[in-house]
Amino acid sequence: MLPTLMGKTDPQRYNAYLEEKTAHIVNLLRERGIEHPAPVIHAVPAEHYRMRAEFSLYYTRENGHNSFDYVMYEKRDGNRQRITLSDFPPGHAPMSELMRPLKERIIRSEILFWKVFQIDFLTNREDECVITLHYHKKLDEERLKEELDTLRDSLCGLGFKVTGLVAHARKQVVISGSDRVLARFNLAHGRSTVMEEVEGTFSQPNAYACEAMLNFACKCAGDNPDDDLLELYCGSGTFTVALAPHFRKVLATEVSRLPTATCQRNLTMNGIENTSLVRLSAVDVSEALNHVRPFKRLYLNRIDLDEYNFRTLFIDPPREGLRYEEALRFTASFDRIIYISCGMDSLVSDLAYLTKTHRIEALSLFDQFPYTPHLESGVLLTRRDLEIA
Repeated sequence: MLPTLMGKTDPQRYNAYLEEKTAHIVNLLRERGIEHPAPVIHAVPAEHYRMRAEFSLYYTRENGHNSFDYVMYEKRDGNRQRITLSDFPPGHAPMSELMRPLKERIIRSEILFWKVFQIDFLTNREDECVITLHYHKKLDEERLKEELDTLRDSLCGLGFKVTGLVAHARKQVVISGSDRVLARFNLAHGRSTVMEEVEGTFSQPNAYACEAMLNFACKCAGDNPDDDLLELYCGSGTFTVALAPHFRKVLATEVSRLPTATCQRNLTMNGIENTSLVRLSAVDVSEALNHVRPFKRLYLNRIDLDEYNFRTLFIDPPREGLRYEEALRFTASFDRIIYISCGMDSLVSDLAYLTKTHRIEALSLFDQFPYTPHLESGVLLTRRDLEIA
């Protein structure tokens, strides 16, 4: 693989990086003897593709005054290497452009500067931005709120759309403005979705790759007026909202409270009425479907699993994939599987199991993080004995 270019971009070689990553996953599939169609490759802009990023801060002295550098860390040869950044070309343009004026204003304010150790950016394609400051100190919430208001007014006065500034410390949160942005994704046939993305929670970092993944998933879903969809670990509902119109009913599950609440707001905001949301793990869902034991959360949410006709499963597992045979066996019990993967090796390992019973109907690759070895994948699998209409 080509070396990771953390904090740097090389637009002239973008296609070479993408081609090499694509060849790598195709070789992995070939080595395991996994039959697959030719992958569809989804490139992204060569710069300014990241909608969120987190920066550690490294304290320095500049011209006799206390200051800091934005830094990221990377493991090289087993050692943690610090990379200093004056700007961040991978970041959406307002993020990179905000770094210097934000730094200048923070170091001029004692209350903002003292013991700040991390700064996060969350943006959308409309250039709106939420900035989060993390502190190793107890916050004077009233004074800090005044400083955040002043800072936000100053940055907006420069022409930036800073919709919110957030300060975090242990068991403390101070907010000036909003702690979230709205992300808009365009789908086929004139459809679109609007997603609320909250600072501090997971959201797709590359809006361009995310939009391509949503369209891939919707194309795989097709139209199923008599069938239902099960989605595991739905997060804030990015895929749920896009996929729901393709099915009669949807059951979406999540285990964390904050993403569950955000998902419910996103369903309401997009007018999705055929989806039930419940906090259950994948193991819980498997046991509930097999009537191993009852679950109070299903009863309280008036969800009767016997009323569903689940034929399609949507999964977007963590980087390590499904891993365990129990999870793989449960996944293989569905006629159709739409699988979004963020780990190439784990995907190939899972496919080696799933292709014993299913065939790969579609394969797409998405360049979520250009100039790194990472590549996102989308796979549609259908049961081998299933009649394809």
